Amino acid sequence: MIGQGLKNYIKNLKFVFNPLGTIALGFVFGLSILIPVIMSSANTLVESVKSIFSNANIDLTALKESVVSAFQALNWSEPLEAIKLMLSRDWLMQTLQMSLSTFVESMDVYTVPLTAAIDTFCISVFAAFVGLIMFVILGVIGGYFLVKCFVRRNTVKRTFKKYIFANIVDTLLSFLIIFVCAWLYTLWKYSIFISVFFAFIIFGAIALFEAYIIHGRKKVNRADIVNVKNIVKLFVVDMLILAITALLVMLLILITNLYVGIFVGIALVQIAFVVIGINAESYVVELVAKNQGVLN
Repeated sequence: MIGQGLKNYIKNLKFVFNPLGTIALGFVFGLSILIPVIMSSANTLVESVKSIFSNANIDLTALKESVVSAFQALNWSEPLEAIKLMLSRDWLMQTLQMSLSTFVESMDVYTVPLTAAIDTFCISVFAAFVGLIMFVILGVIGGYFLVKCFVRRNTVKRTFKKYIFANIVDTLLSFLIIFVCAWLYTLWKYSIFISVFFAFIIFGAIALFEAYIIHGRKKVNRADIVNVKNIVKLFVVDMLILAITALLVMLLILITNLYVGIFVGIALVQIAFVVIGINAESYVVELVAKNQGVLN
């Protein structure tokens, strides 16, 4: 079972580009909203500043150069932090006040309308960032179900009726186990370590029993599938797959950078969990085939 489970994981790594594609597509859709909103909001902010300081003698070219210099002074070696700071209310207020103070003797009169203009800008940009995050999340979710479809088709198939049955059983038992673990945690907080271990064991037993019902009933002996030895083997191969995935992600981060590692790592983790979810079924299908003389 261990060798077969690892083989399932390795041969299905070829589907890594499918979730990467859906995540990238979600990111592109999100950027198609974010970039126009930032540009439109920035233009609105500029027009608001012009209107607020219409009576002041301001050199707009010098003002623009001052703001651009402030942007360039940010720590762009950490781009996400730099963008986060650049679009924050406090940084924008401080930067504009410092740039405008060259042309205005006192900023006190202009503080309230300038703050309102900056708040409007920040709210619009924040809403656009929320849209970007939502599209990326949809890309991740879509990638998971897409890779699940490809991995299952490549490894082990089941009918729609069996799919519905398995999902109902998985959902009910998952909620039950989580509820029991949470209840035990309220009684004794250190029980979480014991609960997590037994949860893996219980999930393994359930996965094997479910695989027997779906693929092996009346074809193989239940005791040959649902036993302590197979539960332990399933637990071991699941841990090995997770460990290999973690190692691959760390290598990607070392070879490239954190962002590439996370981007590709999401796809690798999705494949890992999908394969973990079908390893028990794959084992039963192969065992049934052996018993029926399909395999030597």
